[in-house]
Amino acid sequence: MNRKQFISTIAGAAASTVIGANAAMSSAAAASSQEAPKHKVKRGVSLYSYQWALMEKGWNLEDCLEEAGDIGAYGIEFMLHAMKSEYPNVSNKWIDNWWAMMDKFGTIPVCYTHFGDFYRQRDGIMSLDDSVEYATWNFKLAKQLGLTKVRGFGRHDAMERLIPVAEKLGMWIGQEIHAPATLQNNKMNDKVLKLAQKYPDTVGFVPDMGIFQKYPRPLNREIQIREGKLTRDTALYIEDAYKKGTDKAAVAEKLKGMNPKPGDTAYVDTVFRAGDALQNPKDLIPLIPYCKHIHGKCWEMTPGNEFDDTSILYKDVVPVLMANGFDGYICTEFEGQRMGTILDIDEIDQVRRHQVMLKRLLGV
Repeated sequence: MNRKQFISTIAGAAASTVIGANAAMSSAAAASSQEAPKHKVKRGVSLYSYQWALMEKGWNLEDCLEEAGDIGAYGIEFMLHAMKSEYPNVSNKWIDNWWAMMDKFGTIPVCYTHFGDFYRQRDGIMSLDDSVEYATWNFKLAKQLGLTKVRGFGRHDAMERLIPVAEKLGMWIGQEIHAPATLQNNKMNDKVLKLAQKYPDTVGFVPDMGIFQKYPRPLNREIQIREGKLTRDTALYIEDAYKKGTDKAAVAEKLKGMNPKPGDTAYVDTVFRAGDALQNPKDLIPLIPYCKHIHGKCWEMTPGNEFDDTSILYKDVVPVLMANGFDGYICTEFEGQRMGTILDIDEIDQVRRHQVMLKRLLGV
């Protein structure tokens, strides 16, 4: 899907569906509803999604921002130290150019991806003091770029020490809830929640949509078939049985009579394990007041004109966010590069398809 086709398609998605609207409502009423959405969920993109475009296709930061602006993914999440930039010695000229590009493409700095980088020192794990100093330096740089939300972390002791820093800078720190982490019975979540309740403008959560994965990636199947490890008909039977709720043991038993390859037998576990970390979207509701940013994980979108995620239950989660007051961006994070090759995956197309889906679900 080229950019022109995308813009045409996303306009159609906007006209075709408005969440919560009656299917028979007039087109004029639909348009009015879209002009004044009753929710505050917005679309954005993590520039991490374009890593192959940057490394293999000759793209640069300006290309990424131009693409984001063209597809309406205006909220920008940036991993400064992992992308082409002057990091760590960022000049005023580079920063001025960053803001000039934001103005040029209508994009908005939203979130800075920060990790503790505990192993960046050769002589061992960074101390708590060093971690706080390193994060403070990065926070100040992120602030210059307008990236006032921070995603990442992993150690709440450093987060607690950084609260005065974030307060002074007017920034917000979000602990990512990433699979296989759970929404309930999670000790880290409990610790962060106590901080978020005390400092609601400074601390909270960044849910990663991967916690709502239910199905395996189709590309996983196709690669195994291509390599001769898996039989197509058998694989499709296993996936269909899983979707229908058939018991795993019954599927494995029937498979014995299908002259399976070793890969066919192993694929039963692959498929039935896909939803091991699946969380109930309703369990997110108590945390939504403390969520200011969401990672729109995406590994693979459907081909053709369906524009749905093949693995993650967006259609169940997005309405929960809209109905319960989430105010922030869902930033597409395409991570499909971790399987297959650049010949298998067009990450630019995948991000566009993900944005069409979000446009349809959000109505904006």
